Amino acid sequence: MRSHSLIAVGCLSLTLAACKRDVPWREPLGARVVGSTVQAGAPLKLSSAAGPESMNALNASLPPATYTAQQAARGKQVYESTCARCHPPGQLDGATFATAWKNRRIYDLYSLVSNTMPQDKPGTLSDEQYLDVIAYLLQRNSAAAGAALAADTAAMKHVRIDVAGSTAASASRPGAQ
Repeated sequence: MRSHSLIAVGCLSLTLAACKRDVPWREPLGARVVGSTVQAGAPLKLSSAAGPESMNALNASLPPATYTAQQAARGKQVYESTCARCHPPGQLDGATFATAWKNRRIYDLYSLVSNTMPQDKPGTLSDEQYLDVIAYLLQRNSAAAGAALAADTAAMKHVRIDVAGSTAASASRPGAQ
């Protein structure tokens, strides 16, 4: 009986060791991906226990997130080399982006992107690269520039995404392609 317990402990130890990830752990997102598969180029569908409408209403009182032009410029380079192959122009712009993200916490977007992208190698970009891509997305969606996005997840939970949401605004955005 005792040898069975030792074997069980040994197997558990080996199982836990096999689960070790090479990618550093990041905090989980409050929303979850709905559906069993995500196809390249398809927008992610999110679900939340509180519901997006009530989350947006709660977050609307938070100050808007800002970024610097330098962050957005670096983010454009990362986006074009890493993200654009699966996310073509227009997919993350204007009304599509605003419907999914307006008044959501910047943390929600950061957590989703840093935990699931790039789709073929999630979590492989640096924190700075993820922040730069988010800055670029904010710029593409006519969010106001200002102070830099900081790699501080606690602070990210206290600012919201404030974007125009119209396709006309995204067509005239800085850095439009």
